[in-house]
Amino acid sequence: KHRHSICLSSASIRLTKIVSFMDSDDAVDILEQMEASAKEKIVTLLDADSSHDIRLILSYDEDEIGSMMTTNFVAIHKDLSIRQAMRELVTQAGENDNISTVYVVGDADKFYGAIDLKDLIIARRDHPLEELIVTSYPYVYGTDLIDECIEDLKDYSEDSIPVLDNDNRLLGVITSANIVRSCR
Repeated sequence: KHRHSICLSSASIRLTKIVSFMDSDDAVDILEQMEASAKEKIVTLLDADSSHDIRLILSYDEDEIGSMMTTNFVAIHKDLSIRQAMRELVTQAGENDNISTVYVVGDADKFYGAIDLKDLIIARRDHPLEELIVTSYPYVYGTDLIDECIEDLKDYSEDSIPVLDNDNRLLGVITSANIVRSCR
């Protein structure tokens, strides 16, 4: 019995390393195949950021949009200059590859709007960031039911749509790939 627990620990450590390199939504897909105790063990072994992101996604019921979101996105504050926004984009792009849309938050991480990456790249340094932000950008709430909003999501031409909590804070994004997967 003792020997078995040692093997389980090394297997858990190997699996934890693999999961830690995955996007949060993909990691959740893997973890949901596991028994609750094994899943909890893996999540506990992850670094704080990965553990937080995975617990957040797992906190949603499987029929809620939040269960399909990813935390792989770039967010900047609305009060930055173009130069500061570009610096922040470069920093976050090292961890997140979903960068075609840059999400913008205001105070308390409340969703403010979005900027197309191309618009940010070609903007002049002295151009106000505010003029690049699309404040009417579509969004969904994490607790929205997938069945009730999937058709609306398919109608949007954006690659990803922000997922908000009930206080309008940006939690994650739902990507077009997630939407296609849910329609199968």
